Amino acid sequence: MNTTTPRAIDPRHPLSLRNGSATFVIALASLMMANLAPFIMTALAHLGFDVIMSGNILTWGLLASAVVGLGTSRLAAGAARRTLACAGLAVAVVAFGAAALIPNPTLAVTGLIIGGAGVGAAISTSGAAIAALRNPNRVSATSGLVNRVLITLVLAVIPLIGITQGSVFGALTLISLAGLTLARWLPDSPEHAEPVDVTTSLAIAEPRRITVAGFAILLVFPLWGTSEDAIWTMAPVLGDAVGLDEQGLGFALSLAAAGGILGMLLVSICGARIGRAAPLAIALTTGGALKIWIGFAEDPTLLAALIIGVNTIYAFAFSLFIATAAGLDARGRWSGPLLGAYLVGSSFAPLIGGALIEQFGVPTFSLIMGVISFLVIVPTVIIARVSVGAERALARSTPGASSAQPVTP
Repeated sequence: MNTTTPRAIDPRHPLSLRNGSATFVIALASLMMANLAPFIMTALAHLGFDVIMSGNILTWGLLASAVVGLGTSRLAAGAARRTLACAGLAVAVVAFGAAALIPNPTLAVTGLIIGGAGVGAAISTSGAAIAALRNPNRVSATSGLVNRVLITLVLAVIPLIGITQGSVFGALTLISLAGLTLARWLPDSPEHAEPVDVTTSLAIAEPRRITVAGFAILLVFPLWGTSEDAIWTMAPVLGDAVGLDEQGLGFALSLAAAGGILGMLLVSICGARIGRAAPLAIALTTGGALKIWIGFAEDPTLLAALIIGVNTIYAFAFSLFIATAAGLDARGRWSGPLLGAYLVGSSFAPLIGGALIEQFGVPTFSLIMGVISFLVIVPTVIIARVSVGAERALARSTPGASSAQPVTP
């Protein structure tokens, strides 16, 4: 005798050229400061700041983004999503433009920090928008692909032009302007966005568990992200230690950005079929081992290869973390603040990385960063399983899902 279950009807929006372009480019703008962190450090050095002061300035800029991103996440999950994105990106364009064009170090730093606050709005709106689109694995990975391709180009072009105040801060200005132009196409939250009718077979997606998982990912993701970004922002210091010159470092960073394309392409093609828990566990284990290995690299070529490997794994895991948060709530309740929470940790990465290297040396620094990846494996796997259950519960609770299909017992 056959039993019946409700047919899964996804209430989220299908991915289109318009809503995809807006979501992906604004996501790129929101993370551009973090992606350009090594070049921002170099540009600040050219303005006369030492490595500690440059790290502090970058920390304040990223922290400004994080605070605004967290503070606006509730607005981003509602009807004010587009207005919020436009306002924040307009501030970013003006502030980053001033930082690029005004030669005064104090004014340039002020523009950088205010611009960081401006793109904070983009952080929350892009994160919430990803949750409004179907198949978070595929959408987050496609967003990552756009991010990696454009970052690869930017990281390759800037060293050719010269890593200067104008080229680095000018890149931030242009990408913020692109996001501002597309902001009106951001997708709204779906009308039915909360899994309110959860079956006993999906007990893992019980509303209280979703809430606990949501708060947990806001802690786990920034902790992991801090360890990744500490390696990324300290790349110039790591390169100097083994004799990797500025042009060689720029080439390695460009290849590192490109490396993430392959992993994200796999997620984008496979979508939900690969799941989240198992690939995240594999990525965290592999990434942790590579980060530890960096501390023992003495050859410039080996160090460059390890940096490329770490960033390849990072990009793959990053997209799945975003998908996990998006799957918990289609309104963007958790994916909206996720990038802001991530940047809280990321903003301190230069400060933490510099302090650990100065105090304990490169080997201990890399060991600590690698161990962090191992520590977050178990909670990440649990959160990922809840996320997949929440998506199933959402589909089963959607109005109109009562049309039944036979299921073999």
